Order: sequence, then C-alpha cells, then structure tokens
Amino acid sequence: MLVSASIVISKQPQLPYYVGIIHKVRTSSGERRVIMAKEVLYIGIDLGTFRSVMVSSDSHEEEELTVIGTPKDPIARNFLKRDVLFGEEALKNRLALNLFRPLELGVIKDTPEDREFIAHFITHLIGLSDPEDYDRVVAVIGAPAEASHVDKTSIFDAAAGSVNAAMIISEPFAVAYALDMIEHTLVIDIGAGTTDLCRVYGTIPGPGDQMHTGYAGDYVDNQIILEVQKKYNGAQITKDMARRWKEQYSFVSTSTPKDPIMVDFSIEGKAMTLDITDCIQEACESIVDPIVENAKELIAGSNPEFHDEFRRNMVLAGGGSGIRGLGALIERRLSDMGDVNVHVVDDPVRLGAMGGLRLAMEVPEDMWKNLTLASR
Repeated sequence: MLVSASIVISKQPQLPYYVGIIHKVRTSSGERRVIMAKEVLYIGIDLGTFRSVMVSSDSHEEEELTVIGTPKDPIARNFLKRDVLFGEEALKNRLALNLFRPLELGVIKDTPEDREFIAHFITHLIGLSDPEDYDRVVAVIGAPAEASHVDKTSIFDAAAGSVNAAMIISEPFAVAYALDMIEHTLVIDIGAGTTDLCRVYGTIPGPGDQMHTGYAGDYVDNQIILEVQKKYNGAQITKDMARRWKEQYSFVSTSTPKDPIMVDFSIEGKAMTLDITDCIQEACESIVDPIVENAKELIAGSNPEFHDEFRRNMVLAGGGSGIRGLGALIERRLSDMGDVNVHVVDDPVRLGAMGGLRLAMEVPEDMWKNLTLASR
C-alpha cells in the first residue's frame, strides 16, 4: 500500500485560504481520500518594529504592539500577577513596568535582554493561535528586506522553541505573494523602523534584489516633532502625540486637506490649539526622496528587458502607505523614468502576515531548506 500527502485549499470567509492534510491511500480497489483535520497549524507572522501581526490557517487574526513589560519590583509583580506583559496591556500598566521594544530598524537589538524578550514575544504571538490543538506547528515570519544572516538567525532562534518548522522571508516578498503579484513587481513596504524595497520576479529574491532605508514611520514621527517645535517655540510634544497626528492627518502635496489641521498641545505648560498643516506635510514628504532614489536604483539594476514591467507594477504597502497622496507623489517623482504605476494596497496591516501564511501552506516543507533558513 502506497501513502502520499497533498495539500487542499478552500475559501473561508475570514482568510483567503484554509488548509488540511489529505492522506491518499492507494489500494487494489482504487484510491480513497480521508481528510485529517487539525494535524498541522500554519502561521504567518509580520514581525514589526511598532506592531506585529499573526494570522493562522484556522482563522486566528491578532495584532499586537511589539512591546514587552516586566514588573519593576515585587510589589508590581504581586499587583500584576504576571512576570511578563505584552502590547497594549504592557502600555496600560507602563508605570509599574520596565518596558522593552526589542526591535530597532526592523531587527532584534543586540542585547541579551532584547533577544530573550523577542523570544517571549514570538512565543506569545504563536500562543494566541491555540497551537496546543495541533500535532505540528509551521510558521513563516517576515523579516526586513536587507536583514543580515545574523538578524534572520536571531529571529529564527527566537521562534524555534514554539514551532516545529520555521522559514524567514523578506517582508516585501510576503506582500507580493499575498497579492499574487510576484511577476516583475517592485514592492515598497513602509513600516515603522524601515522602508523595504524589493524586486520580485517569480522566485525568492536575493540580496541584490532588496534595499532598505531608515526613512520610514518613526522618522516621520520625529520630523513632525521637529517641524512643530521649529514653528512654535516651546512646544511640548511626545512621540506618541506625533504618531497619533500622523495616523490621523498624514498627507503629501498631491492630496492636500480642505481644512487646516488644528491640534491641541502645550507651549511651556499653556494649553493651545494650533495649525500644524505645513508641519505634517513637510514631515511626510521627508521620506519620499530616499524611497524614490532606491526605487530608481533597483529598476536600473534589473534586466533591461523588464524595466517597463517593474515601472508599471509597483506596490506601496506597510503602514506608511496610508499617507494620503503618497502613491501619486512617488509616481510623479519617478516620471522621468517613463510610465509609472503605483498600486496602493487596501489592507497594509495584515498583508505581510497573510503572505507568510500563504507561503507556509503552499510551499512543501522539504523545499524550505533550498529557500532560506528552515527548521527541525
């Protein structure tokens, strides 16, 4: 009797794919199929500097701020009843906690504490998918486009204790895979810590196909603070205030707001409501030139026969893609290279994790070692 296995994919309302393992048993009387549900849990993770996302094959979808907190003292430990808190819960209790943000510019900070806490965080994310209900857990985790082998190994090692198999892939490649746009596409993925750019042409991208820059969401936040303080001497603004303003009001010159942007903040302790429209625009446009220069370099360095396709198939993803008018401004800045078309994604938060999930389900594990870091 011969036994083989194949993957069956069917549509589900919350996720675009669901997988089960079909065991094909061939006998003298022919072939019969028996679906063995809940044997393997497939997980896609987008590990972000500010926010991380986990989606799984059994329809779990979780977003978590990439923050870990530990109690400051025994009193705090007794009050919180836990040794480690994550995400929003950690921020809510931050006065009683030592807070850690273990990712910087998209990679794990090089300290023993941060390596330990990112392992806790990845274990926490995977635990949200109820992996104990399955015999085997398989995960694909997105990493920055130019993450070094050491960076990928650190992420891989952090996940190794929670899964049976893991693969680390480029985050922009995961985006392209989720969109079914892996044929001559240039992805621009603007996260919090980095903006990752990647040429995709039907295979796993190599180091020469990818670039990244620190001109991303966190940089915009810092520029908002600088621009407001330059305009209003003595303005007192936190990074969280700048981030909220960016998420609510961000725009560039191709999509200016009808009304001025009026916000509340203090100047030397005095409550004020003031116009920051020009400050928001300057801050948002500060990341455009570095992105455009990297995009030009990746296009120019590709096979000349496919330059037109890369120009016409550009994808703007990540949280920064929500800046109003940014896609049109990038098109305008790249117009000297020919006809350019920038597609702005509809679901920038979940897309990278969805691409990882789809890869986990569609690529057989025995092929992973030929692609990138794989597991036991």
